[in-house]
Amino acid sequence: MDLATLERACATTEPVVARVTPDQYLLGTPCTDWDVHDLLNHLVGTLALGRALLGDVAPEVAMGPGQLPPGDLVGDDPGGAYRRGVEALLAAVDDGAFARSHTTPLGEMPGAALAGFTILDIVVHGWDLGRATGRPVAVDAALAEELLGFAHQAFATQPRRGLLGPEVAVPADAGPTERLVAFTGRTP
Repeated sequence: MDLATLERACATTEPVVARVTPDQYLLGTPCTDWDVHDLLNHLVGTLALGRALLGDVAPEVAMGPGQLPPGDLVGDDPGGAYRRGVEALLAAVDDGAFARSHTTPLGEMPGAALAGFTILDIVVHGWDLGRATGRPVAVDAALAEELLGFAHQAFATQPRRGLLGPEVAVPADAGPTERLVAFTGRTP
C-alpha cells in the first residue's frame, strides 16, 4: 500500500458520500448495527484515525478501529465533512509513512499494513454506503484486486471481526469488487 492507493481509495468513496442527504441517515446498511448516519460518522472518523496513526500526530477524534466516534462528525454536510477529512489525512501523510512503523491502539504496526487497513475500511464502507443509498460504488478493478490480496493476507491468521463478517460465496466469474465485498461478508 502506498500514498497513490490511499488517494485512489478516498476518491472512490467520495462521490457516494457527496450524494448522501440527511433524509437518508436512518436507512439501514450492510453493517447491520449501523444506519447511514453511523456509517458516515465511522468513515469520517476513520479518516481522522488514519491521519493520527499514519501521520504520527495526536488524534482529534477519540475512536478506535471498528468503532463509532463519540459524537456527530458529519452534521448535515457529509460530503464536506468527508472532503475535509480526506484533505487532513493526505496532508498528514508522506511517502515515508508507509515504510515506517507506527504506534496504534493494537501495538506497533508497519505503515503499509496500517494503510492497508485504513484503505480497506474506506473502500468497503464506501461500497456499503452506496448499497444502502441505492448508488453503487464503482471500485477500480486494480484497486479491488489489491485490497482483496491485502485482506486475504492480513486476515489469514486473525479472527474475522469488525469490518469482516463471514465470507459470502460468489460465482467463479465474479468481478474483483464482488469478490472483495464477499470476502468481507457482504452479499454483492
